[in-house]
Parts: sequence; structure tokens; C-alpha cells
Amino acid sequence: MQASGIKNAMVYDTNPEVMEAFMGSGVRLSVQVVNGELQTLASDPDIAQQWVQTRILPFASTIDYISVGNEVLTTERDKSSFLYPAMINIHSALATFDIDNAVKVSTTHAANVLDASNSFPPSNGQFNVSVLQYMVPILGFLSSTGAPFMANVYPFLAYISANGDIKLPYALLDSVGAPEYYVADAGSGLVYTNLFDAQIDTLVFALEKVGFGTLPLMVTETGWPSAGGLEATTVVNAQKYNNNVVAHVLGGGGTPKRPAVPLQVFIFALFNENQKTGPDYEQHFGLFYPDQSRVYNLALRSN
Repeated sequence: MQASGIKNAMVYDTNPEVMEAFMGSGVRLSVQVVNGELQTLASDPDIAQQWVQTRILPFASTIDYISVGNEVLTTERDKSSFLYPAMINIHSALATFDIDNAVKVSTTHAANVLDASNSFPPSNGQFNVSVLQYMVPILGFLSSTGAPFMANVYPFLAYISANGDIKLPYALLDSVGAPEYYVADAGSGLVYTNLFDAQIDTLVFALEKVGFGTLPLMVTETGWPSAGGLEATTVVNAQKYNNNVVAHVLGGGGTPKRPAVPLQVFIFALFNENQKTGPDYEQHFGLFYPDQSRVYNLALRSN
């Protein structure tokens, strides 16, 4: 993977065979607790300690982050009450093995943790009231442990649901030097040249409103499908979006709300998923086909 410029990867479970494959590769990992494990890990600190001992400790030298669940507060709300206790128990178990400073614990959120009626312009951003009782303790935990707020950010999804109100160059980070596509935020005085920055800053403003405006933010997923039956789902657009995101992040410019603040971003996904259910485009976010041939080239180096 390093030959392709990949230095960090997100693994969506803690399968020991997968983790073992990364050992010695030089690739740093972020791993995920699957949502189905949350209740068990929340219920008993001893179970969480055993989980860390068997799933994390053997591979700790290559792991930077554990995401406890994925989009729980909006896609599996019945598990919301387990999320914070599971995070606490896993962090405590990491501390038992003295790796809590090296391996940070967070959880990944979907964009719809935001109140859809107050998500534009970015300065209006605020969390949906339905998630606040769970979100605020989690944010306090992240603040106290130095872990980032994790979010999946998809300008593609906003673009296809906007009925033409969002212009394609703005969604593809392809509007620099074309002010006719820029969006001015009258509330903050900031100007946005692309939707990616606007979506991130909407989250930052929401964090600010509940007292956690300085939390670091990590984009755990972003991407654009290369096929899928829509006018926008082309190889050209996917390559343009992902390369523009990489160049934007490696350029170190940050966002209008957080200029020059480094941002870690994971491109979704490594492979197309030809058995994935849902809309056709869900199968086509990958940089590679299942046979490991490239869908398109992605520049992952800053030099």
C-alpha cells in the first residue's frame, strides 16, 4: 500500500487476519467497533478489557484510533444509549495496558447529526436536538482525552439531493478562480469556494454552539462514485473530486473557519463493492475494482 502512497487506512472491524496483514506495512490504522458489539462492551468493563486485550493489544503498534461504532446516533438510534459507556469502557481498558495516549477513542458520525433546517449557511450549523443528550457527554469525553470528532462528509450526497441548487464545480472542489460559484456566509463573513469546506465548517459551528469549538475534526469518509446510473457518477468526476480533496488537504490551507488547521481525511473506499446493497452508486466508490485493477489514478503524495 505504501507504494501507492497510502500511509493511513480505515478498517471497518477488528478482524485479526486483516489487522495482521497490515503489520510491518508502515500503514497506520484506524479501526472500528462494529455497532452490534456496543451493548456488550457497554455492559461490562471486564468484557471491554478482554476485547482490547485480544483485538487491539497485539496490533497496538500500528493503530492510532478506535472508532466505537459507525453513525450510531442517526442510523441505529436504538443503540445510542450504549455508545458513551462503550467508549468509556474501551478507553479505560486501553489505560489498563498503558496505551490510552497512543490509541485514541472516538465514534463516527453521519452529517445528519446536524439539524437539516439549520445547516446553511455554515454559521447556522447546529446539532439536531434529538442527538444532544448523547452527543454532549461524548464531546466532553473527546475533549478530555484529546481525541478528534469523527465525521463522514459527502458533498456528493448533498449535490444529488439539492435539485440543482448546488453547482457541480462547487461540489467537486473545482471552482477555485470562479467566483460565480462561491458561497458567502453573511452570518460569519466567510466565503466558501467549495462544498467540502462548507460541510466541515457547519460541523465546527455546531460544535462551537455546544461549547466544543476547538475539538479537532477528522473526516473518516469522503468520496465520489465513478458509476451508478446518475449523470454525476462518472470516472471523471470521481477522479476530479478525490484528487481535489487530497490536494486541498495536503496543501494545508484548512477551511475558512479554521484556516491553516491540519485536517486528516480518509478517502472512501479502497475497492468497489459489487455486492453492496442500496442505490447502484453505493457499489462504485472504490479506487480499485474487486480484481485489484485501478478505476483511476489518485495522487496521494504532496511532493
